[in-house]
Amino acid sequence: MTGKKLTPTGTELPKTLLKQQLRTSIRGKILGTQVLIVVVFAAIVVYFFQQNLRINAHQAIRNTQGIYNSILANDTKMLSAALNTFVNDQSYKLLYERHDRGALATAAENLYKTNHDNYGITHFYFIDNDGTCFLRVHKPELFGDPIDRLTFLKAKETGTVASGLELGKTAFALRVVAPYLHNGMRIGYVEFGEEIDHFDQIVKKETGSDVAVLIDKTLLDEKSYRQTRLTMGQKDDWDDLKGYAMVSTTFDNRTFIAKSVFNEQEVRTVEGPTFLGTVALEGKSLMKGAFPLHDMTGKKVGVVMVLSSIQEQVRHERLALIILLIAGLMLFAVSFIFTYRHLKTAIITPLIELSETAIDISMGNMDKNLETSRTDEIGMLIRSFERMRVSLKKSMEILNRRGR
Repeated sequence: MTGKKLTPTGTELPKTLLKQQLRTSIRGKILGTQVLIVVVFAAIVVYFFQQNLRINAHQAIRNTQGIYNSILANDTKMLSAALNTFVNDQSYKLLYERHDRGALATAAENLYKTNHDNYGITHFYFIDNDGTCFLRVHKPELFGDPIDRLTFLKAKETGTVASGLELGKTAFALRVVAPYLHNGMRIGYVEFGEEIDHFDQIVKKETGSDVAVLIDKTLLDEKSYRQTRLTMGQKDDWDDLKGYAMVSTTFDNRTFIAKSVFNEQEVRTVEGPTFLGTVALEGKSLMKGAFPLHDMTGKKVGVVMVLSSIQEQVRHERLALIILLIAGLMLFAVSFIFTYRHLKTAIITPLIELSETAIDISMGNMDKNLETSRTDEIGMLIRSFERMRVSLKKSMEILNRRGR
């Protein structure tokens, strides 16, 4: 018989199968539970990663909006102070009162250049009492058209200085309008203004984020917009977006914004600082968001899109995720080994022994005693099994005696 492998026979076969089934079943369940825990843990980590990204993105958008509002407030003060200094200068009032347009344009030219260079003023108007533009110092060849902007109408109605953001035919501008008095009589109105495209560069410098100002096309004059872009040597981008015009941006790739960032349906729903997800550009991750742009009446006229690189944040978050997952897997491995060994000693082995005893009993062998000092549920089961064995043995003995 040497060299031959014995196969289980009789009671050995069911006992062998029983051991394999119990161990495989419990080990599989433990493994499945541990894997489920790791998957849930990973899902929680990913969820918090996404939430952290969303929170940081919202904060970046709010910060950008705050800087925009701060620039607006500071520039309003600056324009108001410059305009107040001008209206108290008597030298220009006589020329305007005489309606000597050529002399007034020549006299105000240097003042406009100085204010333009020092304070960024891009608009300088003299407006008659009836609302007719008497002189655009910044464009002296254009005059005689009616001015019906809200800042002018408010200054005319209240007799005081009025200011605010207003849309022109082609762009957004911050305007300050004041009554122009001479010898106690109002001879007209004076307006200082500045286009807000320079806000973009200040915001980028302060936050590192790129911005793009998008204005609702229904509030712009298409012909004037196209002509202005052409005059300034810029690309006519009126048709790039369906319902909005990108009047300014710090982002070099305007096409990328138009095709990959801008979503008109999203923009229409923006009523506050809003995180709009992430986009990829040349292998880098960018956060995109927006906040609404309102005119002096509070009407929403467009949005400011915000693009910010989150590459470093994503890299750090992914590194943290990998570390946490590795730690989770190591914890899983240790806990699985510990749990399985503990269960094998405390549960699997006693159950296998009980099952083997049950097989012996089914085969008529009821002489094996079951002893335990355990007081837990397994101990209760073993003692119950022992009572059953003793009871069956006595019953079998009684039957055997009667059979004789």
